[in-house]
Amino acid sequence: MQNLKERKPLLFKILTGVVLVIMCCLLPKIVFDWGICRVLVDYGDWWLDSVCPDEVVEQWYENLFWEDCARQDKQIPPNTEVLISACTNPEVRGVPGGEVLFVHEAKTGEIYLLDLRTGEKKQVPDDPLLLERGIFLSSELVWLRGSSVGPGANGYRPHYILDLTNGQRYELLDLTLAPLKNGDFDIQNYRYIKSAEQVFLHHSKNELIALAPNFRQDPKQNVILSQYSLEFGANSEHGEVLVQLMRNLEVNYEIVDLSLQYVEVFSPTGKYIASTDGIFLSGADTPLIPGEYTRGYYAGKGGSFISWYYDESGIVFTQGEYYYIQDSLYGSHFPLPRPILKMKLPVP
Repeated sequence: MQNLKERKPLLFKILTGVVLVIMCCLLPKIVFDWGICRVLVDYGDWWLDSVCPDEVVEQWYENLFWEDCARQDKQIPPNTEVLISACTNPEVRGVPGGEVLFVHEAKTGEIYLLDLRTGEKKQVPDDPLLLERGIFLSSELVWLRGSSVGPGANGYRPHYILDLTNGQRYELLDLTLAPLKNGDFDIQNYRYIKSAEQVFLHHSKNELIALAPNFRQDPKQNVILSQYSLEFGANSEHGEVLVQLMRNLEVNYEIVDLSLQYVEVFSPTGKYIASTDGIFLSGADTPLIPGEYTRGYYAGKGGSFISWYYDESGIVFTQGEYYYIQDSLYGSHFPLPRPILKMKLPVP
């Protein structure tokens, strides 16, 4: 028993020594990791991925994010106001009509509609396709894009309309897959479009959606038509053949594509036009707001148009993307947080 008591101090000393040796080995590595990473990040060096552990780089970027997001909310262009803080790391889609924005806060995981009239956050149905495949036709209806392959193929998924008022999906009859007549598109299918109450045209996707007057009660009358299924559709400009078809059928339609790359986006009453060249008063040649705020420049220059504001008092946009690191060799990048802004229109 006496020998055991005499050995305890020795055992304690040995264990303490081992712990000290481990700490001495690890501490320089930790200091090296954080120190060298700081230098490499500051200079945008591509060696960052090779030298620094992932968790160190991620933590360093997280610290940078919180340092910069509040500053980004303050460093905004003249005549603008912040609608959604950069500190939420927002991903936003415009909605036709400009009354709401579809918002996904990457930092909090929240997904909602932001009512621009009241500032209220409106909950949306928990549909797994909404975030990944949703394109808004209105503040109540969302097109859930289907797959690019046909029925029977692996991964096939039909097109749907998601009704935000009740959370229900309504499958769309895809006229692109309808039987042909003598090898051509059967014009008898146009009856769905001519009898529709709502017709939406999306230029960049080359798709037309027609909803029956009672589309909730009789979803089999709701259709989607691709321009590629029509004569000359594959070799024409985005949406051009569909627009001509609507004119020939004398059917009213609504353009829901907010991509300025493919279409000029009119304000709710048609008083103004947004394009890649800027914001114009209808019929005017001189922009009220230059194109640098609408055409989607990268590397921190300019911005990207998101949607019109419902009362035509301005546009919703975000500033151009910028990165802490842009690694052309490995592709690593850490985006700077950007707020969602409203730019007020000058009085014409």
